[in-house]
Amino acid sequence: MINEIMSISKREVELAEYLDRQPYLTELDGISLEIAKNVFPSDFGITSSFFGHFILQQTPVNRALDMGCGSGYFALLLKKIGCHSVLGVDFNKDAFNCASSNALRNPDLATVEFIHSDLFVNVSSQQFDLIVFNFNYYPSSGVFGLNPDGGQEILKRFFSQVSTYITDQTRIYIPYSLFVGEEHDPKNICSDFGFIATIVETTSNRSGEHVIYEVMRAQQR
Repeated sequence: MINEIMSISKREVELAEYLDRQPYLTELDGISLEIAKNVFPSDFGITSSFFGHFILQQTPVNRALDMGCGSGYFALLLKKIGCHSVLGVDFNKDAFNCASSNALRNPDLATVEFIHSDLFVNVSSQQFDLIVFNFNYYPSSGVFGLNPDGGQEILKRFFSQVSTYITDQTRIYIPYSLFVGEEHDPKNICSDFGFIATIVETTSNRSGEHVIYEVMRAQQR
C-alpha cells in the first residue's frame, strides 16, 4: 500500500480541526494539559509525541530552556526527567498564559518558570545546558503564529541570539518534518551562524520522515 503524500494544505485542514475543539483537556506522558484557544496543540501530529518521547530519554541538566513552549508540555517534560531549573518562553501571550496554568495543573512538577518573550528579548542573561525548540516550521496563514516563510525568519533570529545563552557543551534539540522542504530545514540555516546540526533520532509515518537534530557550535563537533 502506497502512503498518501502529505502536503501543507492537508496539514492545515487537520490543524483546523484542533482549532475548532479548543479549549480542551488532554493528558500526555502523565502530564495534564489544557490546550487553550490560539495555542498550538501538543497532541497534534507525530512531531510532539516523537519529540516528547525523545526528551524523556535525555539526561537531566541543571538549566534547561523550552523555546516556543506552547502549552508547556516540553518544559514540564524537562522537569519530569529531573532538570533542576526549567524556563519556558513563548511570544504568544495565549501560550504563555496556557503554559502557566498547566504548570499549576501539575504541582508535582513544580517549579517551572514561564515568561512572555519574543525569543530571547526578555530572557535574563544566563547559560543553559539544554535547549529544546519545536519551532513553527511549515508555511501557513498566521494560525498559532505560523507564517508563510516556514519558520526561516524565526530560526535565523534564534541562531543569531542563542550564542550568548549557551556554553560549548550546550545541546540544542530541534525536531523537523522533512516533507516541509529543504529551504526550511534547520540544518541548512544553522550553518550560516556557526552551528552544525546532526540527526540523532528519526521516525516515519504517512507524512514521511521526521527527524530530531542535535545542534552545537561547529568547532565543537
